[in-house]
Formats: sequence, structure tokens, C-alpha cells
Amino acid sequence: MFKLGMSLVFAFISAMVIALAGLVSDARLMTVLLRSLIGFLVAGAVVWLVAFVLEAKELVGFDKNLELVENPEEEEPKSPEEYEAVDEAASAEETSPTAEMQASDEENADFQPLTSNNLKHMEAPSDN
Repeated sequence: MFKLGMSLVFAFISAMVIALAGLVSDARLMTVLLRSLIGFLVAGAVVWLVAFVLEAKELVGFDKNLELVENPEEEEPKSPEEYEAVDEAASAEETSPTAEMQASDEENADFQPLTSNNLKHMEAPSDN
């Protein structure tokens, strides 16, 4: 399915490029449409054949990447106690201050936000 989609995308792009080139060169509309159709078919066939050959020689596995890999060793469902233990561990990690947070707190200890009392008021110069 991937090979078909890829070949259709490339075929559409090539048909649009051929049509644009034909319209820019002032060719007749029927000539442009016929060339675009032939380009669409040829490009689609070439891309599909190249993808088919690459997959047949096992150089690339296009459709194999789309299959989901099943995990034979699935985890067993956890009990509510195990979920609570995981939640407590996560909340303990969130609440404990890290070294990075402590360093940023020390840097910002002398920080004071601007207020109207902190601002230096300037007077307009007189025109004398």
C-alpha cells in the first residue's frame, strides 16, 4: 500500500511540473494535458517498479515498517497499592528542591520587582 501511495505522490508531482512547464512555454492546452497524463503514468510506473525491486531484493522494507510489533512479555496489571507507591514517588520527586532550583533561588534572593515607590521620577527640562 505504501508503494502505491508513494508512486501516486511522485506521479502527481511530475504531472504538475510538466503541466506548469507546458503552460509557461505557451504550448497548446491539449498538448499540455496529454504530456501531463503521460508523465503521470510513466512516473508512477517507474517509482512503483523501483520500490517493488528494492523490496524484492530486501534492500528496503516499505510495508514492513507499518506493521506493529507485538510484545510477547506484556506487563501484568498493577494493583492499587503499586499505583499509589508510584504516585507517592513521583510527588516526592516534584516536591524535593533540586540543586538547580536552589541555585536560581540564591541568585534571585536580592530581586525586587518595580513599584511606584522604587521608580526615580524625572522632571521635564524647562525652556528658559
